[in-house]
Amino acid sequence: MRLVTRGDLDGLTCAVLICMKEGIDDILLVHPQAIVEGEVEVRSTDVLANLPYVPGCAMWFDHHHHTANVAAPEQEFEGAFGAAPSAARLVYEYYGGREALPQFEELVRETDRLDSADLTLADVESPQGYVKLGFTIDGRSGLGAFESYFMTLLHLLMKSAPVAEILEHPEVRKRCELLERADALFRHTLKTCSRVDGNVIVTDFRGLDHTPMGNRFLVYALYPQANVSVRLQWGPNKEYVMMTLGHSIFNRSCRTNVGDLAARYGGGGHAGAGSVPLIDDPEIQIQMIVSELKANG
Repeated sequence: MRLVTRGDLDGLTCAVLICMKEGIDDILLVHPQAIVEGEVEVRSTDVLANLPYVPGCAMWFDHHHHTANVAAPEQEFEGAFGAAPSAARLVYEYYGGREALPQFEELVRETDRLDSADLTLADVESPQGYVKLGFTIDGRSGLGAFESYFMTLLHLLMKSAPVAEILEHPEVRKRCELLERADALFRHTLKTCSRVDGNVIVTDFRGLDHTPMGNRFLVYALYPQANVSVRLQWGPNKEYVMMTLGHSIFNRSCRTNVGDLAARYGGGGHAGAGSVPLIDDPEIQIQMIVSELKANG
């Protein structure tokens, strides 16, 4: 069987749990948009986790609300879908939770916290443990290719290595040090490229040569008066603008379900976070989305 998942901490934790329980002999890391656009050939023996549903797959686990053009799952399917702080939580409970897999209880709990952005200011400014590990594999941190790194972490976690030991692994330590060194520059770049429009932080990285490295939640610490963010950057090969949206994790007063909002513009996500590839008339779409976020407060 092949596991098809996303290359973040949620996808990684899903992979650990599923590989413990299923005969997985290959792993493919993809972005949800590649599934939405039909760029990935999904086989009848594939397990999909933390990604939209594709008819005919063997198993499916997800907790996101995706764009309406994603196929609806069969009435009965193998796996789990529903509201949860992470897809990993659904996988964990499906396979028996703490009773069956007690060694992964902390990993799943911290994956829940990171994926649902249930973080403290200290988690953002001085991350520790699995949260710190999660930032090193977050595609939005800007650390570049991660396929081999994902597999390194998978093997370490499947051996139930303590997180302190994993953080001292040479590859992991190198990424942690990169993020720490980039912190001051990222703070400066955020302030230079961001503006507050009502309750919305708009960060536009399109004028930069490359998207800067840094913690995606830092913007909420810098602009505590806002309750939602819009981040703009170029997609692969500058073929389109990628917009990511998120509720502030410190000012939790935003009433807009950004996953629903993103879905109406061809993207997806869940209540507190989403993304949209802006293919046509991006400036008009940006204006419309920001206006809606402002109107809903």
